[in-house]
Amino acid sequence: MASSVDQALQEWASRASDEELDAGPRLEDLGGADAVAAEADTLAEGPQLPYLLTAVARGLDSLPDDQARELLAAAASGLRHPHSAWVLADALDIVCTQPDLATRLGSRTLRDLAVLAEDALSGDSDAALAQPAIAGLLRLALAGGTPHRLLALLTEITGTEPTDALERLPVLIGIARDHFADTERLLDVLGALENQPDLAPASRADASFELAMAAERAALESEDRTTADKQLRVALMRFSEIDRTHEARLDARAHAAAIQAVLAFADVEKNPTGADEARQQLTEASSQLDATAAQLAAWTGRMHQLDWLSARGLTQSAWSRLVTTLNIAQTHLDQPSWYNPNGALNDLLQIYVASRSIHTPAPDAPGLTALISPTLEAPFVRSEGLLHQMEQALAHDPQFTDHPDVQALYEAVQRRRQRSATTAAPPEGMPGKLLEGRPALAALFRTDGGSDPHDLDLLEQRAHEITKGYTPTGNARVDMHLLALLDIMKTSPAWKPSDSHYFTTLLEHFLRFLYDRFDAQANLYGDRTAYLGPPRKNAEDVEIPWNEKHLQDDFHQHLSPLFPPGSVERERSDVASGRADVIFTPQLGSRFVAEIKWRTSRWRSQDVIRRDYLAQAANYTATGPPFAFLLVGDASDHSAGHREIEDSIWVFSHVRSATEIPRLVVTGVLPTARKTPHALRVQRPAGQSRRLNQSSQG
Repeated sequence: MASSVDQALQEWASRASDEELDAGPRLEDLGGADAVAAEADTLAEGPQLPYLLTAVARGLDSLPDDQARELLAAAASGLRHPHSAWVLADALDIVCTQPDLATRLGSRTLRDLAVLAEDALSGDSDAALAQPAIAGLLRLALAGGTPHRLLALLTEITGTEPTDALERLPVLIGIARDHFADTERLLDVLGALENQPDLAPASRADASFELAMAAERAALESEDRTTADKQLRVALMRFSEIDRTHEARLDARAHAAAIQAVLAFADVEKNPTGADEARQQLTEASSQLDATAAQLAAWTGRMHQLDWLSARGLTQSAWSRLVTTLNIAQTHLDQPSWYNPNGALNDLLQIYVASRSIHTPAPDAPGLTALISPTLEAPFVRSEGLLHQMEQALAHDPQFTDHPDVQALYEAVQRRRQRSATTAAPPEGMPGKLLEGRPALAALFRTDGGSDPHDLDLLEQRAHEITKGYTPTGNARVDMHLLALLDIMKTSPAWKPSDSHYFTTLLEHFLRFLYDRFDAQANLYGDRTAYLGPPRKNAEDVEIPWNEKHLQDDFHQHLSPLFPPGSVERERSDVASGRADVIFTPQLGSRFVAEIKWRTSRWRSQDVIRRDYLAQAANYTATGPPFAFLLVGDASDHSAGHREIEDSIWVFSHVRSATEIPRLVVTGVLPTARKTPHALRVQRPAGQSRRLNQSSQG
């Protein structure tokens, strides 16, 4: 006969909503704290341990101290002697996502997990316990714990341990090497696993993949082009071999195609007039990457994997960004200014960072999740990328094109680079006083140059904007929001490469734009974002209201530096017999429109936004892919606050005929013209889910 807690759990599960099932049961749902305490030891010994941990975590604040200690002791015993490997994995998911629970369980958890892993690796206990125990040690260390036990355990692995105990461990070893210092010894461990003939082929492939990623990281962290090229070719050799021997490893195929394209791009740059073979290699690698990146996104979306192990949404976007960079570049290979491969190298850097980022609870914000990214200095890639952006600004930005001080600064940089190429570089001194407080420029210029401080401010702002546009935010909400929106976009039969890659890249930057400005002060970027605040007054003290143009200007300036010059346009007429506000055209036949609107009246639901603006935004997709953006500046009364960002972004589906593929319009409402509110947020309407849902046509 089932226990009282088991019966209560079954009854709760039968009536719980999806959100309640995701959150897990409370003590009251299991029959109350007294009933749970009476059966705590039995629950901890069986498969109900994750439910026990969830209920205890949700009730810690209200439990009497004696009862809390009793329940925590039972939970700790369950972690020490788990029912099975899958129970341990699920239980550690709870511990690693509940910082208060992990703190109350204490450092004993680390010791117990280390013992579990050691026994599993030595063959003294179930070998399957090794992977979840080591994963738990890794996650707790990344969340702020000490990595000493973890690293000591990993460096002692020889490859002669039970094969079941080594399954998935190369992946964890690679992540540990990325995130902790002084871990070069782990490369030897990966080498031993790669060369262990008794190891399962999948585990050996994992070890080979991690060694290839180590070579890719070495290339990205190189201080010069020669070293970067050498390490990229080592990585390419390894990824290509994995792809040849393990056809299911789409990740290796994608990295191989990406590196091959970057190297071909570099070869074109070295010899623009005689690089027909390199051009052909670039075309083939780009086409391969286009198809493989789409397959990889579908593969990782369906497979059972460690959800905490990477920023999946940002990783998909990073792959799409590289595809976009390479595909656009191919259409401009007759223009020497496009032979700079630094943008592609920077995209590869962002793929690496996003795919190696870890989800973990935010230490200073209970209940929120942060992304911890590995630290890569990448001095060559970053400095070359900044220089390339400066060159693009001089060529295309009217604030810089004809300014003598900016041109003089650029010429000084070029002279310095030429001297460095022909003579040994002297020891670097401190940047000049004029560059103090402008670190992104100081690392590049190393000199005062006698330039106007105002121009340096403009360049520094632009550099930060570029960096912000290409670098993961560290905010897991952005990653999860992006992933949820992509899941909706994938339902369209037209969601195929290359259009899917182009739109994914735009979608990430659309989200970043909204998240960056949603709660920002009006002086975030000076006059450019002043429209977020109260209206300005003229000389007669009369308020001059903001309008659609100010939002359009900001969004256009946000996108323009992130894509090749000329691919982002504004105010273009004759688009589906109308005028579109911002258009991204990566190549002929692929055109994506962002319609900008300004609203001064309040709206109570997304149906109002749909009714007033959707038809026009959808109409701009008539001659291109069925995907678009609608950005609404909400300048209505915000004195009582405004909605949360999750309640202000949707995907509208719009169908104009029975035979038409539904148009998917990603819609965001940005609060603008904000006065000082009495409350930061209005209450979410009753019954409205926090989850992202696709809105269908009414």
